[in-house]
Amino acid sequence: MEFTLHGVKFNYEYGNIYRCHHLKKGDEWKEIKIQINNYGYKRFQFGVKKKQYCFKIHRLIYWLHNPDWDIMDSSRDNAIDHIDGNTLNNNIENLRVVSHQENNWNRTKAKGYSRFKNKWIAGIRLNGKSIHLGLFDNEDDARNAYLEAKKIYHVIKS
Repeated sequence: MEFTLHGVKFNYEYGNIYRCHHLKKGDEWKEIKIQINNYGYKRFQFGVKKKQYCFKIHRLIYWLHNPDWDIMDSSRDNAIDHIDGNTLNNNIENLRVVSHQENNWNRTKAKGYSRFKNKWIAGIRLNGKSIHLGLFDNEDDARNAYLEAKKIYHVIKS
């Protein structure tokens, strides 16, 4: 799939990205190195006239399949979520547009409870506000309270 970003021609096929270099003898395609950032997302970067650009692969793949979606819009209402929570699974069926808040709801490592003195406290956040779920004698009860609240408050409408 050929595409252009910041005036540079690329080709994406089978998980690899190639950049077109215009030479006197004709165009030459060179593979771009895909890196994994500290948050576990695949990304690639390239330079144009001493300026560096960086794009996450999941955003690129979503844009290639949905060209009307604005890949340059990095607002809080234009996040791309991995439905299964696996940041390396960039299949188009696993990607959807969500708000920043909804993207956080889909975190697989969030637990929503912690030790509080000699008990366990559970809570959940919605629209920037904390909702207290209770104080519990054991960790399992606090965890279950959080998981049940997550089903109610953290629903992503597709």
